[in-house]
Amino acid sequence: MRVLIVDDDVGVAGLLRTVLVMDGHEVSVAADGAAGRSRLALPPPPELLILDRMLPDMDGADLLAQVRTDPRTARLPVLMISADRAPVDAYGGGATHVLAKPFDLADLRAALSALRTP
Repeated sequence: MRVLIVDDDVGVAGLLRTVLVMDGHEVSVAADGAAGRSRLALPPPPELLILDRMLPDMDGADLLAQVRTDPRTARLPVLMISADRAPVDAYGGGATHVLAKPFDLADLRAALSALRTP
């Protein structure tokens, strides 16, 4: 699966990338919302977006809203990772799943398994 991670925390992004690559996924990483938006526009599109809620240049929920209004990404599964522990519908229902930071690898892998596209 092609996965785009948008997270400014180098440690979290690195951990996510390492786990996903070890599990056989193709991974790209963007450190802020603008870079994430640019990567989403490049072909081929990701099959999953892992999006941090708190980015340095924008609120992750704002990027999520942009993702949902773009016909190319409107149906893209989105795993929102957040330290604020808000429920899924706190992001306007746009996130497919929310994973609270800190998270353990079992929870991450369970969320990824649930989000796999057929």
